[in-house]
Amino acid sequence: MIARTAALLFLMFLSFWCLGAGAPAQERVLVTKAFDGDTIVVERNGREETVRLIGVDTPEISRPETPVQFYGPEAAEYARRMLEGKPAALEFEASDRPGGSRDKYGRTLAYVITEDGKNFNRELVRLGYGRVYDKYPFRYLKEFRQAEREARTAGIGIWNEAKRTAWMSASTRGRIIGNINSHLYHLPGQYGYDKVKEKNRIYFTNEEEARKAGFRKARN
Repeated sequence: MIARTAALLFLMFLSFWCLGAGAPAQERVLVTKAFDGDTIVVERNGREETVRLIGVDTPEISRPETPVQFYGPEAAEYARRMLEGKPAALEFEASDRPGGSRDKYGRTLAYVITEDGKNFNRELVRLGYGRVYDKYPFRYLKEFRQAEREARTAGIGIWNEAKRTAWMSASTRGRIIGNINSHLYHLPGQYGYDKVKEKNRIYFTNEEEARKAGFRKARN
């Protein structure tokens, strides 16, 4: 509570600034939640607002009727660890650019700049938590593509084929089954363990991993 209050006071004094002549304007916000790697909620102008990060696409963990994808839980956990409860800055593209300032779901499109000045969108790509999303042009496209090439070459994150193969293998992916619809996980022997449809399953090797991914233990 004290940390949150301090962060809000900080935002009151630094709600808006510019990084210098010709530099994109940045607006201070407080990150309150990370849904997954590329979608967060911020406190902006006294209201909560959902933000979709520009230029990056991380694996899915919560899209309806879409099984959790490889490295999705890791990307979501990284976003939560780095952003939740912390001040950050939103940087925007021009509202008239292809793709606009909001996506088809009404989410604000922006770059997230962390307290140490890093472009979090680019960091996701650089560290292998996501790939470049270039359906629409954006000012940092060249930098993002270079970051993706380096992550591919290094074989990290989503580009780690050994980890992908292990994740897809029934013998190595873990025996705890999570249901992506209910966000409950089942231990071997629990009622309902074998009743989760394959398309709705995610496998975990231990309960801590399941909890970090946002799942809770089934009661029965």
